[in-house]
Amino acid sequence: MKKKLSIVLTILVMISLLAFGYLRNHNVSAAQPYKETQFLMDTIVEITAYGPGAEEAVKAAFIEFQRLHTITNNFDENSQVSKINQMAGKSKVTVDPDLVHIIKFAQEVSDKLGDSFDITIGPLTKLWGIGHKGEFVPSQAEIEAVLPLVNYHLIEVNTIENTVYLPKEGMMLDLGGIAKGYATDKAIEVLKAKGITSALVNAGGDVRVIGNKPDGKPWRIGIQNPRETEGISAKLALTDWDTMETSGDYQRFIIKNGIRYSHILNPRTGWQPREVASVTMVNNSSTYGDILSKPIFVLGVEKGLEILKQFPGNEAVIVTMEGKVIVTPGLEGKIELPLESDKKQLETKP
Repeated sequence: MKKKLSIVLTILVMISLLAFGYLRNHNVSAAQPYKETQFLMDTIVEITAYGPGAEEAVKAAFIEFQRLHTITNNFDENSQVSKINQMAGKSKVTVDPDLVHIIKFAQEVSDKLGDSFDITIGPLTKLWGIGHKGEFVPSQAEIEAVLPLVNYHLIEVNTIENTVYLPKEGMMLDLGGIAKGYATDKAIEVLKAKGITSALVNAGGDVRVIGNKPDGKPWRIGIQNPRETEGISAKLALTDWDTMETSGDYQRFIIKNGIRYSHILNPRTGWQPREVASVTMVNNSSTYGDILSKPIFVLGVEKGLEILKQFPGNEAVIVTMEGKVIVTPGLEGKIELPLESDKKQLETKP
């Protein structure tokens, strides 16, 4: 009897081991996802992870996302960014090292971008108030009154004491063009530290992936058609550490007297650019993508692509106001247009 029981137990152990090997080799266990959605940084953030420990990893990633949201949210008067703005022209503010890093990084990148990206754009974004003031459009005089306050060169950052100071009263930081990408990068770091090998983070257009999909295929992400809410302009295949970040005039905007006014502003003029409808960056850093899409949007196709040459490893998909899709050479083989007839709108530019 004991011998038979031993044989049965041995067989059961072998079956269990074989089953475990099958599940592992066929990614069945890894195909069990955990997905969570939260509203952070003025957008919907969705994190999906696969495999053992997915729920714990996603929740940990959201804790990090929420922490950075709390620090950088200029709509919260108690956030560190708001404290910096409130103390503009008065005194320096001690802040979290992450905020110091974000601000210094933005300054360094802005130096290469020909004044087309500026995190002190706060007075302009507050004046326009896209999404918060109905159909309000400021006058040229109102815009010119705040333009002297937009100058990232004036920000004083002490990386030893972790302090930030805005020297002119009325100056305001607005980290909407960088904080979300930085938080997405940090969320990915948390997921990877928790052992996740297949995941997708989508923060309102900032998309970052880990590995391939559970079936081994690359992630295929659509780029929204700027003028069709349910249409797409193209699809991209993403793999490990690939990031796709889109800035578009359809994300937050108002229409007054038939004219579209988006939340993306030229920091030097205070007005919206009129050549480009959307810019999608593809690289391995959401933070870079978050920043670089704005200057291309502001500068237009030719000047924007010229600027992009300073940042190797960053590729772009640009959709113009006329609907033309322009891609940089590094995306050849990764991009797919929804219809064969759309290929006539596709142009590759270095």
